[in-house]
Amino acid sequence: MKYATDLLIFVLYDGIENSVFSSQVVKPLLQKIEDKKYKKIIIISFEKNKPSNLLISGKIKNNKYLELIICSRLPFFGKLSLLPAIYQLKKILKTKKKYTLIARGPLAGFVCLKAIYQAKCKSLTIQARGLLAQEHKYFHKDEKSTLKKMLCHFRFKQFEALEKMVYKESTQNQKINIETVSIALKNYIIKKLNANNEKITVATDDIPDKIETDQIKTWKKEIQKKLNIKPNQTIYCYNGSIKPWQCPQKVVNFFKNKIDQNKNVFLLVLTQDKDKFSQLISKKNIDAKYYSVQTVKHCDIYKYLSACDYGLIFREKNIINWVSRPTKILEYNAVGIKIIHNNTIEYLKNSTSLCSFTPK
Repeated sequence: MKYATDLLIFVLYDGIENSVFSSQVVKPLLQKIEDKKYKKIIIISFEKNKPSNLLISGKIKNNKYLELIICSRLPFFGKLSLLPAIYQLKKILKTKKKYTLIARGPLAGFVCLKAIYQAKCKSLTIQARGLLAQEHKYFHKDEKSTLKKMLCHFRFKQFEALEKMVYKESTQNQKINIETVSIALKNYIIKKLNANNEKITVATDDIPDKIETDQIKTWKKEIQKKLNIKPNQTIYCYNGSIKPWQCPQKVVNFFKNKIDQNKNVFLLVLTQDKDKFSQLISKKNIDAKYYSVQTVKHCDIYKYLSACDYGLIFREKNIINWVSRPTKILEYNAVGIKIIHNNTIEYLKNSTSLCSFTPK
């Protein structure tokens, strides 16, 4: 068996506790191992606080071909704060002969650009999974203090300058490429961050395969029986958290409108915020027989989604949502359920399942 490169090194700066680490990092890497693309894969994660051994073992299943190395990182206060990470990565890379490198996001991308040994590195792919500066601006948009607003704007400019540098430098080196999650993100990086169109691809290898129809039917019956859902009920699903940017209130408002029109409906909520979401629904005086709030293991997500007819995904109108490709969309698509959305994500613009009711 001839491998593309013996070693793949995957570098991330947002930590292994990130909600998409299992589905968008580990799973595609395990698939690369299964497809025999690499003899060995090393994940290098820069962490503010060292994860427990229990957490690590839960995130990385025993696999002799996959290794996790934890390194420390400082809070970001400019490029200088990335120097310790660059030094740590350099030490690791110095011990390797030949490798392929993948960096998740511009912070990891910057660290890799400064740490790689050109003669040893076969290629570097920088995964653009969102807009760092715009995300920072969005999550601090409600700051009241004038001083905090000024600090947030300063940090926004720092992040934006770093993104421009990383994506522009990528266009000047044949070994470096950029991989985005959507065409909208690709276009933004070209137009606003000075990247070269010829150096950018749109990711596909982290898109889950379609589940077989017979398997979906089996799971559907199993979950409907388990949750006491009637076979003729129309089942809506929300798969996500109660964080404001995922618009949970819009989900509840949408379902309240549906149940006012037709009592033959059911809402299945899959979330880690079970108690808070239950409270949110109860405030709308929705009878418990019409909904179920569940926390399930990631490996069981597709089983529960298979029971549903529609997947809900609502977002606020903002550039970070427009260029995104939420994992939830991929999971809904994998089991073939229609998606109801509010036209705030470019990835869904050709979907026919737009929401006729505008969730408030």
